[in-house]
Amino acid sequence: MLSRTSEAPAQTDRSAPSHLPPATRRLRKFLSYYRPHLPMLAADVGCAVIVAGAALALPVCASWITRRLGDGGDAMTPILAMGGVMLALLAVQALATLFVDYQGHMMGAKIESRMRQELFEHLQTLSFSFYDSERVGQLMSRITNDLYFIGELCHHGPEDLAIATLKFVGAAAILAWIEPSLTFAILAAFPVAAAYALHFNQRMNATLADGREQIGAINARVEDALAGIRVVKAFGGEAAEARRFATENERLLDIRREGYRAEAWFDVGMSTFAQAVTLAVIVAGALRVAQGAMGVADLLTF
Repeated sequence: MLSRTSEAPAQTDRSAPSHLPPATRRLRKFLSYYRPHLPMLAADVGCAVIVAGAALALPVCASWITRRLGDGGDAMTPILAMGGVMLALLAVQALATLFVDYQGHMMGAKIESRMRQELFEHLQTLSFSFYDSERVGQLMSRITNDLYFIGELCHHGPEDLAIATLKFVGAAAILAWIEPSLTFAILAAFPVAAAYALHFNQRMNATLADGREQIGAINARVEDALAGIRVVKAFGGEAAEARRFATENERLLDIRREGYRAEAWFDVGMSTFAQAVTLAVIVAGALRVAQGAMGVADLLTF
């Protein structure tokens, strides 16, 4: 319990030297939460790499099978063997995905739980002057809703980075080995898609931040209204409180509207880009096949 004379300073990160920039200290503090979970982190990232590797290997196996179609009866045994390999890859991919989804989420949840405990203990050390300037509803939002997103980042950040990097680099290498000119034409369009995605991703992140802040404001409004519910009822202030709450609620709706608008533009842009690339590959690849510069199996791999 706090006494009225307590003026304990905020806890500092002793794992980071004080001469480092604030952003670097925060990053080091964030990464320090992985330390107790390094074996699980390594296993999680390893399984993510397996998922990405299997996703890359399956189309290559399918291309190999397609090339053997012209061998007649002699192709039966190799095709069945390759089918068995593909089934094994699929089973390994499923097991790795199961591990990533469950154990990865549990690792993120444990880190989130530790952060929440530390934040609560830190809040108990702060002076009354801090609480005079901060609303309890906002603090409740920080310790509950906001930490959930940090926990998701702890889980998805490392594995999504591993999967995306391996898939992009691996797919580019495989396709460049099959047909360099067509691969480079595809990659040339990526900067435009990346710029588009970055723009709308920033807009979505901004609305998410505004939404978290507004949820804190709603929590604060509810806390104020319910903490003084006897006074509100005694003076007939229910209608006034309802209007105040409606104002905060409408602000959250406006923020969500902007967020969904940005999300819609992001989704339609990415899906349209993927379909446009597919159409371009089909047309350009068909021309290369007609010219004899590319095989049908290679086109199917693309």
